[in-house]
Formats: sequence, structure tokens, C-alpha cells
Amino acid sequence: MLQKVTVPVKKQLTYQVQELFKHYPDYPGQLKKQTRGRNVIKPESAADYYRHVADYYDDDALDFEQRYEENPVLKRIRAEFREITEEHDFREALEIGCGPGFDVVYFASRFPDRRVCAIDVSPGMIGLARKNTEAQNLKNTQLAAGSVEDIAACFPGRKFDLVYVYFGGLNTVVDLELAAGHINRICTADATLVLTFVNRYYITEIPLWLASGRFDKAFERICNRWRGYSDHRKIPSRPYSAHDIKRAFSSGFRITKTRGFSIFYPAWYRSHLLGRFGKVSDWLWKADKLISSTPFWNTGEYSLYVMKKR
Repeated sequence: MLQKVTVPVKKQLTYQVQELFKHYPDYPGQLKKQTRGRNVIKPESAADYYRHVADYYDDDALDFEQRYEENPVLKRIRAEFREITEEHDFREALEIGCGPGFDVVYFASRFPDRRVCAIDVSPGMIGLARKNTEAQNLKNTQLAAGSVEDIAACFPGRKFDLVYVYFGGLNTVVDLELAAGHINRICTADATLVLTFVNRYYITEIPLWLASGRFDKAFERICNRWRGYSDHRKIPSRPYSAHDIKRAFSSGFRITKTRGFSIFYPAWYRSHLLGRFGKVSDWLWKADKLISSTPFWNTGEYSLYVMKKR
């Protein structure tokens, strides 16, 4: 029986609370205070924050696997994420935001002599991941429901030489810099991170939204008003710039590689465009690779960072 590990959330977790309350008037965590000019969530409301995220993904879990199987963009991007990750050897890997366990199953099956642990804030997603690992009879996995702040308690005594996050699992943490600190503490001295984030500056998307008359969608990321992809259900989240990432992780890690995704190639929620583009889609994919070596590499839907411990 799946049990969520409950761990007290560390005090002084920070977040843009005023923005959060603006978009979530019914948000229950109304306890906040000012500390040195920053809005700080008290432990009770940080827990409420993660409950909102968990509830969102519990609902998302109901048909998540089916929607993924029908989306060729997600499959192609995930394959590239995996290829980059496999450039780095590991003995103990941790996936943060594992969803239904696609990548846990992939890496645990591919490397049966290595251990793959995974955590997700959604008990529903962890339930799917457990079902999928058990279906493959995998004995080298360990799963837990919890947030990034819970990692050390969920996997006591473990140190990881590979931590990977696909499709923006860290965009929903309460505070990215504190999350980086938690990750640092559970890493080995030679650990590698492979992290992907939803970008704050998705430049080619702006004219597409403007052309459809959606001025609200066109600039919501830049104005830090983005709360997920759905018009009907919002999720506590925040898109990040390259500067945000570097600032959050610079004390413990150095960036060794970057790569942009869906700069010109369609984003996953525009996968229907692949049929219209035909062979042009492959050219757009190659164009993304080329522009990833320029200063415009992080202007697409996702950015990938490979980091090494300092």
C-alpha cells in the first residue's frame, strides 16, 4: 500500500506569494510574513502549496499515459533527454518529478545492475509508476511520494551520482534556490545533474498567440503570470530564465552543457502541426540544434542543463 512520507517543510521557504494569491484567490495558505523585504511562506502554507500541485497531477494522472502515447513531440524530446543523460555514467540515479515512471522503467531496465530512485509530489503519479515498475518486475527501483524538500527523508542515507528532471519538474517547487540546496546535499562529490525547465522567454510562441488574438497568453511567461498550460485549471508554477537557473544552482554546481528544445520545432501542445509541416519538421528540429550553440539557445519551450558538482 502506497504511503506518502510526511516531512515538516523547512522554515523560510520563499516564493512570489503576492503573485500566487493574485491568481489563486481561494488558495488556503494565506499565512505569510515579511522577512527582509521578501514574501516568505510559513511551513503550513508551503505544505498547502504542494497539496495544490499534487491535486493537479493526481487529476492529470487519470489519462496521462494515453495522452503521452498519442504525442510524437513528447516522445522525440524525451528520447533526446535520455540520450543526453546516458552520456553520463551512474550507479545511483534519482528522478525528481517522475510522473507515471516512463523514465524510471527505461533506465532501470536498461541498467539492471544500477539503482534508480524516483520521487513525485503526486501520490497518483507514484501509484502509476509503481504499477509500471512492478509490471516489468524491476527490482532495482525505489519510489516515494513527496516534494524536493523530502528527498533526504524519503531515501535516508542515499547519495546519488545522477539526478535528472525532465519536462520542468522543478518549475513547481516553492523556491528554486532552496531546492538546489536540497539536491546538493543528496549528491555525491562527482554527481551530474541533467535538468530541464519550462522557459520564461519562449520567443517564437509570442506571435502565434498574438495571431490568434490571445494577448493574455502571449506575454504571461515574460510577465511571470504563467500558471501552466491549461486555460481551465491552473497550477502553482513559475517559468525560469537562464539567469534564474544559474543564480539558483551556482553555489553548488557548474553548468557544463546546455541545449534548447522547441525553439522552432513545435511545442508538445502543438503536435498537430507536425502533420502540416511534413518533412519541414525535421529541418526545424535540426535548426533547434544549431541555434542551441548561439546566445538564443534558451528561447524555446524547454531548456536542458547538464551540471557538475563544484
